[in-house]
Amino acid sequence: MDNEEPIWKRFEDLVRRILEENQFQIEKYSPRGDEGFDFFGRFVNENWAIEVKYYRTARPRLSLIEAAAARVVFNGVSRQVEKGMLVTSSLLTPEARSSLEVKYKILFVDRADLRLLASSRSDLLDELEALLELDPELSEDQKPVRLNLEDSRNNIGDSSIPVIDTKGTELCEKLRSIKVGKGGWAQYEIICVEILQYLFPNDLRGWHKQKSTDGGVNRYDFVCRVSSATEFWRFLVENLNSRYVIFEFKNYSEKIKQGQVLTTEKYLLERGLRKVAIILSRLGPDKNAIGMMQGAMREHGKLILSVDDELVCKMLQMKERGEDPTDLLFELTDDFLLSLPR
Repeated sequence: MDNEEPIWKRFEDLVRRILEENQFQIEKYSPRGDEGFDFFGRFVNENWAIEVKYYRTARPRLSLIEAAAARVVFNGVSRQVEKGMLVTSSLLTPEARSSLEVKYKILFVDRADLRLLASSRSDLLDELEALLELDPELSEDQKPVRLNLEDSRNNIGDSSIPVIDTKGTELCEKLRSIKVGKGGWAQYEIICVEILQYLFPNDLRGWHKQKSTDGGVNRYDFVCRVSSATEFWRFLVENLNSRYVIFEFKNYSEKIKQGQVLTTEKYLLERGLRKVAIILSRLGPDKNAIGMMQGAMREHGKLILSVDDELVCKMLQMKERGEDPTDLLFELTDDFLLSLPR
């Protein structure tokens, strides 16, 4: 298999093979849930709607798990399947699992359950442990409490049909409708803040607006304090020594240029634990701006990320599907650092 494939795709393919090893017949496969769920399978003469979620964090927010479960139920009922399953790379506590299964009437399979399902094939188990970086010695919270696919008594139709989150789609449409340029600046700032607070409700605190610098001459849009322990935000705090993140909003009709990046870099202060900035713009950076971002990282250890409308809407779609939008920021950062020139 091509190891250059996205890790979520490799995880989905591995889950498919593990399920097939456990007598599932996978009849339909829809990457990224384009048909409402990833797999349409049969097991013991019953149809299953199966959704697979990869998270970089071992214990993602429960709200993301719930959003994914709601989509399994909603789309599974519409496809008239008997059973539903949500497979996740994370760990679920017994209390969370019990509560989720009562509410959504589907089977939840976490990383500990996957180890059990893969245990009959050493190659699948080795691949799972390598992909999720699991310790071969199970800790207590990684030991499956119980998992019996044949004894799954929950029927997806017994659940009340949940309300599906559509706020991400609505915010994306609002963003795209805003006029580019000076005339839409105020609206653009308002919608950007609303988007960020929807995407990262528990990750950022403070939201201090437009603090003056240099005697009030220059201003940045927002500064937030990182309060999350998920993979991306922990990376910023522990590896870049940045407890605070600056956000800037550029409603320009052209790509941002190196001058705007240079101005942003001046707001980043090592001793102020403020070494990361994220610039939201309509079209992203031009070639010279990218070079300036690379120089800021290479020479001063300051990380400046650029997120355009397409990436913003992609994160909004991820949040709706119950995926962690910070995983996309992690991938952007990873790609940026891997490609950093000398």
